[in-house]
Amino acid sequence: MIDFRYHLVSIVSIFMALAVGIVLGAGPLKGTIGETLTQEVTQLREDRVALRTELEAARKAGVTRDDFTDEARTRLVGGTLTDVKVALVLLPDADADDVKAVTETLTASGATVVSRTTVKEEWVPKDVEATTKQTQLATEQRKALGLPEAADAGSSPLDDVLATSLVAADGAAANDSGKAALDALTGAKLIDVETADLVRATTAVIVSAPVKGDVVADRDRQAARLVSLSVALDRAGKGAVLTEDVGVSGFTGAASVVRAARGDATTARALSTVDDVSLSLGQVSVVYALVQQLAGGVGQYGLGDGVSAGYPPIPAP
Repeated sequence: MIDFRYHLVSIVSIFMALAVGIVLGAGPLKGTIGETLTQEVTQLREDRVALRTELEAARKAGVTRDDFTDEARTRLVGGTLTDVKVALVLLPDADADDVKAVTETLTASGATVVSRTTVKEEWVPKDVEATTKQTQLATEQRKALGLPEAADAGSSPLDDVLATSLVAADGAAANDSGKAALDALTGAKLIDVETADLVRATTAVIVSAPVKGDVVADRDRQAARLVSLSVALDRAGKGAVLTEDVGVSGFTGAASVVRAARGDATTARALSTVDDVSLSLGQVSVVYALVQQLAGGVGQYGLGDGVSAGYPPIPAP
C-alpha cells in the first residue's frame, strides 16, 4: 500500500508540473518565450547573411589576388633563375595544367628546362616479380654509372640511376652511360624522357599528384617511394623542389607525396616543397624556392599543414 501511494504521488506531481508549465507558457511567460525565440531566429538570419557577405568578399579578394599574381607572374620571377638548367620530372598523374604553368613560370624566370621526364606508375613495383626485375636492372645500371650498391631498403635502387642521369651539381654533360641508363629505364617502361639533346641539369622540379588507391598502406608506400626519388634528385644536383596541389584539408582516399616528404624530418631539412602549385602564387613560389635551394636554403611553402611560410623569401632584385 505504501509503494502504491508513493507511485501515485509521483504521477500526480508530474502532471501538476506539466499543468503549471502549460499555464505559465500560455500566460505570463508566453510573451517572454515568444520574444526570445523571435530574437534568436532573427539573429541567426542576420548572422547567415553576414557570413555570406564575408564569404563572397573573401572569394572576390582571392580571385583578384590570383588574377594579379597571374598577370604579374613574368615580372615577379623575371631574371631570378637566369641560365639555370632545370630537369622537370613529372610523377604519376601530374596535372597537365600544373605542368604547363610551372614550365611557363620557369621559362619566364630565365631558367632552361633541359629535360622533361614522366615517371610511370610502374616505377613503384606492385609485386615480387616486378621488384626482382627492377633490382636486376638497377644493379646493372648502377655499376655502369659507377654508383655504389643500394643500401637503403626503403628506397628504390633505381632512384639514383635516374637522378644521376638527369642532374649533376656541376652541370656536366650527360655521358654515354647516363644516356644508356635512360634508354634502359625507358625500355623497361618505367619512364618517358623528352629532350632534343640530353643535357644534365643542375637542379630539379618535381610535379606530383595525390596518390589514389583503395588500400591505405599501398598509397602510403607509393608516396614514400616517390619521395625517395625526389630526395635522390635533390641530392644529385644543387637542390630540388617538390610540388603538388594538396589543398588545405587534403584529399579523401588519397595520399600526398608532399605531405609524406614533410612528415620525414630528414627529408624536410633538405627538400623544399610547394603545396599550392595550381595557383599563380604557388607557381611563383616554385621559382623562389628553387632560388633558395641554389643558395643552400630549404623551406616548406603553401596553404596546407607543415608549412614554414605561405611563400618563400622574395629574392633580391
